[in-house]
Amino acid sequence: MSELTGRIFNIQKCSIRDGRGMRTTVFLKGCGLRCLWCANPEGISFKPEISLNPANCMGCGFCLKKCPSGAVYLDDSGQMNYDRKRCTACGTCAAVCPTEARKLFGQDYTVEEVFRKIYQDRFYFEHSGGGVTFSGGEALMQPEFLLAVCRKCREYGINVAIETCGCGEYERFAPCLDYIDFIYFDIKHMSPETHRRITGQSNEKILQNLERINRHGIEICIRTPVVPGWNDSEENIRATAQYIAELSSVRRYELLAYHKLGINKYKILGKQYTLNDVEEPGEAQMLHLVDLANDILLPAGKKCFYNKDNSADE
Repeated sequence: MSELTGRIFNIQKCSIRDGRGMRTTVFLKGCGLRCLWCANPEGISFKPEISLNPANCMGCGFCLKKCPSGAVYLDDSGQMNYDRKRCTACGTCAAVCPTEARKLFGQDYTVEEVFRKIYQDRFYFEHSGGGVTFSGGEALMQPEFLLAVCRKCREYGINVAIETCGCGEYERFAPCLDYIDFIYFDIKHMSPETHRRITGQSNEKILQNLERINRHGIEICIRTPVVPGWNDSEENIRATAQYIAELSSVRRYELLAYHKLGINKYKILGKQYTLNDVEEPGEAQMLHLVDLANDILLPAGKKCFYNKDNSADE
């Protein structure tokens, strides 16, 4: 029987934006949604992917010599080219690239391998009140692996948080909930039809998952990435706040300002970004939406907030 593995595209050390205290953030590959504004496009597909950043390429030719599939080749003019259709994302080119012009996103780790990387940071966890955060992609899309690592973290007293859009299968990920201390849960839009238009899926199953998680009693912070022209209407924010007001395990509602920091990732992955014309929301607009939400949430003993730098806590 083969050893259980999980597919990960990044492990970020010393993060202060993914939960309380200093954290190690583990980004699991694969997501069930296709959000138009996704800032981590390298995490959407479960398959490994190769990025190519021409600005970092020094023309050494190591990738040309080592590529086993012929995806890196010389054209008729002697210029080095890259055929993504022929690429098998084996990672050979990335392994020999001295400048990280080519990078592999999506490597398989055993439970012990990823736990060792988490455990290396236990000193920082202990002195900052931090821990590990599993993000993505979508952490709940690899529930068996997530469960095994969360159990290991609980055994060693490491605080566990997850960032999720809630699109997994509840019956599969439910066992993980016994080992999770805190959850960031995204609500992109309250309308099922609009949610499908901006993410590729309706929100009905997602909200059902949230309601079932809510009954589990884990502390939850709801987040909405505010994307002008798509989900920033007063009607949508009010509807979200009204929904949150009825969730007993939710105390906080965070609005995250849309940003364009991930656009270059689309270019180096050979993908198209469709929201180039969308402008980032201003601070005044964000604070106005916070006030609208708090008109509903404060009487219910909850609070909406916005951090200008999109940091993890108030």
